[in-house]
Amino acid sequence: MEEVPSRQPAWSRPADRAIVEFLADRNAEYPAIVANRIGMHAPYVERRCEVLAERGLLEAVSGEVVYRLTDTGERAADTGILPE
Repeated sequence: MEEVPSRQPAWSRPADRAIVEFLADRNAEYPAIVANRIGMHAPYVERRCEVLAERGLLEAVSGEVVYRLTDTGERAADTGILPE
């Protein structure tokens, strides 16, 4: 992935980019596993996944809350920029 200067919207947090980039390399994953792999607390990653889902970057794919990137999330992973 190409390094792009960070221009992130006010709603985003540094964890959001790490979550999107991690999921860009996977089909879908549990938030707890995402948290473990990116070195963050699971409850925080769970909250950020919910926010990213509300913003259209992630979508839940099961009742057990497994997330994957949406098309918008894939574009954010490719460009390194989260949408407004």
